[in-house]
Amino acid sequence: MVTKVYNNVEGHRVIDNGLVVEDVTSITVPTIKHTSSKIDSSGMVAAVEMPDMTHLEAMEFEVAHNNGVNCNRLGDPGKHMLEVRVARQKYNVATGEIGLESVKFRMTGVHSSTDKGKVEQGNPWGSTDKYACLRFEEEINGEIVTLVDAMAGIIKVNGVTVTDTVESILS
Repeated sequence: MVTKVYNNVEGHRVIDNGLVVEDVTSITVPTIKHTSSKIDSSGMVAAVEMPDMTHLEAMEFEVAHNNGVNCNRLGDPGKHMLEVRVARQKYNVATGEIGLESVKFRMTGVHSSTDKGKVEQGNPWGSTDKYACLRFEEEINGEIVTLVDAMAGIIKVNGVTVTDTVESILS
């Protein structure tokens, strides 16, 4: 039986290079996808696309906003260090209690593009900034559950550093 159900995002705050960015409508966190190679040898009845657990495809993240306070800084060329703080609602099925938990995303990236959006009467004028992701960290209630650092060669999921196995074999 399910013990916890996660519901709505009750609120979020975006901080870019130390500045609070207001009127952010959504944040798209990176998709983590492993590179793969095709295995197809004699005797196999089907080819298998085998993921490489120690290497990832390039990642990106984006911030959509309505050009509020400090949103203009999201498009600055160069490196950005974003922290996204989220209050997520959770429901404890056993006790019937509703509470909140902390989720944080820390992303380091290089600004790659700005979509200046669409101007429509009666609607806010929004923009979307995209970044090439160098580092991604996900923290839930103070525990880091995902850490990917492309430049340092680290892939860590639920406390297990996937890249350590290769390093220990090569030592």
